Amino acid sequence: MEPLKEMYSRDWVLGLGNQLARVDSKISPQTFQKQVLASPWKEMELKERINRISDVLVEHWPGPLSKIYPKLFQLIETLRSHGVSDFNFPYIFLNDVVTKSGLDDFDTSMKVLEKLTVFSSAEFAIRFFYKQHFDKTLKQMHDWSKHKEPMVRRLASEGSRPMLPWGIGIPEIKKNPEIHISIIETLWDDKDEIVRRSAANHLNDISKLNPELVLEFCKHKFGKTPELDKTLKHSLRTLLKKGNTKALGFFSYNTKWKPEKFKFSLSQKEVKVGNALEFKIYLSQNSKDKTKLRLEYKIGFRLSNGKHGFKVFQLGERMLLPSETIEITKKHSFAPITTRVYYPGTHTISILLNGNEYDMRKFELKRG
Repeated sequence: MEPLKEMYSRDWVLGLGNQLARVDSKISPQTFQKQVLASPWKEMELKERINRISDVLVEHWPGPLSKIYPKLFQLIETLRSHGVSDFNFPYIFLNDVVTKSGLDDFDTSMKVLEKLTVFSSAEFAIRFFYKQHFDKTLKQMHDWSKHKEPMVRRLASEGSRPMLPWGIGIPEIKKNPEIHISIIETLWDDKDEIVRRSAANHLNDISKLNPELVLEFCKHKFGKTPELDKTLKHSLRTLLKKGNTKALGFFSYNTKWKPEKFKFSLSQKEVKVGNALEFKIYLSQNSKDKTKLRLEYKIGFRLSNGKHGFKVFQLGERMLLPSETIEITKKHSFAPITTRVYYPGTHTISILLNGNEYDMRKFELKRG
């Protein structure tokens, strides 16, 4: 799979230059392309490329933001008129222009981000304003949580997440994750799924810092609709994977349940990077009860320092009937992926049943 950074191809950058020239005739598409692709472009990662594009745009449109934002709005309308859809990730660099030209002009920046976030989400940009104008940004996010536009409401949740991937850290939010609970209270049952999903991700972030806060938030909210129960489950996914008894109890998983019989076997004790580890599970229920069963497996990946980092994977959920037996065969792929580096050596795998760990086995991961 081609790295995400390659979405900024030579043709794409030239196409952006052509659209910019429609807004500002002083911009030469070829010159813009040359400036963006200047060395060391090929070595730049995604965030560096986004930063380069915004830097070049700021060179052509130097601030202040109050002077240049009409051109940003005009560019968006030009792109839309040429078939570019909203919520379009490659154009996220437009929000960086705001942070580079408007950080000292809070009111104008908020007006601009409110528009830009609909076209390409501003959750990374808003965090720079938390850094410099914390209280004013916090108030703005509360106001945006009630906005008529769903992508603005989403920004109120997504941009304020305690552990937003790729986003700059905001120590005040990590230390006090409850500071945005009133925003999540407003948005967790939003009519728009993309807003609900963001609120669930925000709650999941908080659960890593203050589990009891999230458990307390969720406990009286179940049963409204199946869709909202699904949102709450997504909010609690980290606690569920950790086997938190309260979280599992919300979904009627009996954490004291044990199988009548249980067998777990690996098809091999060694696997090469690029191949898959196959394993089999056999378990049976007693003759009297039926049990709601959550099946997972946990792999202990060897890290560069020789220790292990653990990750839990889903095997499924089902109702296990009296005297029922089930057999599962599963393959876990060790094909290279961009989000994980595989280190050869001893790894572990175990099975989780309703949050309880069973029968850890070791295997060796070899270089492909």
